[in-house]
Amino acid sequence: MIVFGLFSCGGPTDIGKYEWSVREINGAPATQEQLAKLSLKFEAESKVTGQAPCDEFRGKAVYNKDKVKFTTLYTDQNSCDQGALQSAYLSSLENSATYTTTANRMVFFDKDGNITVEFEQKK
Repeated sequence: MIVFGLFSCGGPTDIGKYEWSVREINGAPATQEQLAKLSLKFEAESKVTGQAPCDEFRGKAVYNKDKVKFTTLYTDQNSCDQGALQSAYLSSLENSATYTTTANRMVFFDKDGNITVEFEQKK
């Protein structure tokens, strides 16, 4: 609960205003067709939802102008034929610590500055 006090929603580019589509997941080979189905949406009360390869996920996340922190993200389904991609996507989100935005793009980075996930605003 203390972590949530360190962050506040909003900022110059409020990422919570948009739904995001995945462009690339670091270390997870996937086709553009597979990635196009994946999404992320920040909601009220620090809730986060989105589409993973196997099913929808949910959890909590807090962010400010350049930092992001996800709690453990949950899905209802435990396995599918794209289980490795699902696991890579959710753990990439959970390992994200900072982000940048430019135009309609958003990039998440881990604590060491490595790219974890790249997004674009959903149209």
